[in-house]
Amino acid sequence: MKLKSFKELKVWQLSHKLSIEVSDLVKTFPKDEKYDLADQMRRSARSIPSAIAEGFGRFHFNDKLTFYERGNASLLELKNHFDEAKENKYISDKEYRYYQKRMNEIGFLLVRMMSKIRKHRDEYEVQKKAYSRK
Repeated sequence: MKLKSFKELKVWQLSHKLSIEVSDLVKTFPKDEKYDLADQMRRSARSIPSAIAEGFGRFHFNDKLTFYERGNASLLELKNHFDEAKENKYISDKEYRYYQKRMNEIGFLLVRMMSKIRKHRDEYEVQKKAYSRK
């Protein structure tokens, strides 16, 4: 089954929803965090589905991987921001666990997707070498 849009990717759907939830969550942060932690959390959360969408539109294995790796890096950045938000008591332990679970699921799907792309890339390279020898 060939996907026609990045919106069909479960990892994009989950990261898009997370981005919206983070935007709502940071509205509850203290006003002095509006342009600091809240802004950084919003930006890193938005970067995840954006990188996935851009990677989906790339045609070469390594190009796809580059953008999916950027999405994963943004996810790790967001996890760090959540640690800071928890330590500053901007979010509860329950909220923290909820978002950690969501981010772990996205991370798992992203890593799995990148592994599949690497596998396809490596198989393609083997086939290409075998064909060029003939």
